[in-house]
Amino acid sequence: MRIIIFKRPSVRNIVLWGILLFVLIAYRENATSVFSGKLKPIYSATVNTPAIGLTFDISWGEKTAEPILDILKQEGIHATFFLSSPWADKHQELVQRMVLEGHEIGSHGNRHIDLNTLGALEIENEISTSQQVLEQITGRSVRLIRTPNGAYNNKVISTAHKLGYRVIQWSVDSLDWKRPGPSAVINNVLNGIRAGGGAKAGDIILFHASDSAPDTIQALPTVIQSLRSKGYSLIPIGQLLEKASSTWPPESNLKEESITPAQ
Repeated sequence: MRIIIFKRPSVRNIVLWGILLFVLIAYRENATSVFSGKLKPIYSATVNTPAIGLTFDISWGEKTAEPILDILKQEGIHATFFLSSPWADKHQELVQRMVLEGHEIGSHGNRHIDLNTLGALEIENEISTSQQVLEQITGRSVRLIRTPNGAYNNKVISTAHKLGYRVIQWSVDSLDWKRPGPSAVINNVLNGIRAGGGAKAGDIILFHASDSAPDTIQALPTVIQSLRSKGYSLIPIGQLLEKASSTWPPESNLKEESITPAQ
């Protein structure tokens, strides 16, 4: 009778197999993103000018939005404000001021909930409800949306696209909502959360003008002046996209034929 002896795998082999498994899983995830029709929001744009998109989210609060508008007016800067419709309905005079002073209005949804937890019809209702409120207040067409908490999936993006929206994310995060202090907010934008990640041409900067981000009021003038000194201009997202030859990541360059109907 032949006796088969199984050798116990060495620690080295176990580690190597573990690394191989990790690489295969990572490759599969990347391949899925690129080749299986996974959709992405717009994080940044490719532009030939030193333009940067400046954005603010507002979903609640009474104290922060007006001082930020004062700073932008003093600096002669226009930005995109992504507004939740309940806040906008409660602060119609401030929203109208935004429009009169040349700012762009985008949607931040209706209820501040993760849209990727909803069905397609619910997503459509959230977007349409917000659109009706914002357009009634502003008298302007609203066709940009930043989803609450930045949450998305294929269903969210395809539904928004079907309604004529472009979904906007960000490439530079101020993390102002964490209240890290004005100096940290400034550093996050100018130098990046990671080394070499500071704002540059084509980037989209995320700030908040909700009361969750009081540091923004003190940080914003320095950010504006520092970026200007480097030759950058800060503009609304609509203008940034007009200047763009493409958007990043590649999956955000949506064409009609690339959008599958939402289920």
